[in-house]
Amino acid sequence: MYRTLQLVLAGLLAVVLGLSALSCRFPHIAWLQVFRYHRPPLSEAQRARWRQRANVYVGLELILMGVVLPMGYAALTVMFLNEFTTAGMVLVGGGSLLLVGLGVTAIWRNRRP
Repeated sequence: MYRTLQLVLAGLLAVVLGLSALSCRFPHIAWLQVFRYHRPPLSEAQRARWRQRANVYVGLELILMGVVLPMGYAALTVMFLNEFTTAGMVLVGGGSLLLVGLGVTAIWRNRRP
């Protein structure tokens, strides 16, 4: 009984969220606008904080990609029974350094004054 209630409520929530997404996609359909969510507008300071936080997250993602890239190259090379090549190592090392440098630059430019 409890499981059925959970499934019905989850299905109802999915339908409402789907109708909400459709209301943004089709603003000319009047009955869908009932499901539209109007979030409160953000102030300029809040927008700036969100932008700054997003840039820091992107910087962290770039650094993580730069760290994972050589490990991925090594794992794929071993998995496919290939040999490590100098050109491959140089390309992967350069790409890794580029990604880490871009990530550090993104974080450095968005530090708080």
